[in-house]
Amino acid sequence: MPIGLQAFPTGACGDTVDLLGYYLKTHGFGTFDYVSGEAWDENWEWYSHAWLRQGDVIVDITADQFPGNAPVIVTDASPWHAGFEVEVPHEADFHIYDGHTLASLSAAYRTVMTNLEGIGAG
Repeated sequence: MPIGLQAFPTGACGDTVDLLGYYLKTHGFGTFDYVSGEAWDENWEWYSHAWLRQGDVIVDITADQFPGNAPVIVTDASPWHAGFEVEVPHEADFHIYDGHTLASLSAAYRTVMTNLEGIGAG
């Protein structure tokens, strides 16, 4: 796994957004935006996060790296996500990156899919 996924969900949000976005697109759920946000906690410590968005729908499978969040969030209203200053730099799909990143995330995607298929076969 690429370094960004090795401590999943901690620090894995960016790569996860691109992998899940591609998965959802190729399985008929349409395209999703890669949403990048930054916020400050109650101690004024800066942190960042990334999640998927399609219209008003938020999909976040790494929010539990932050205290108090569920491991999977699918909603059209999230006060926690609304607290971020956000930008949408691109579609959520790892195929937009340079060759090295594409190769790394393609390998990670194949590993995830192999494991998912193994779960389904059991």
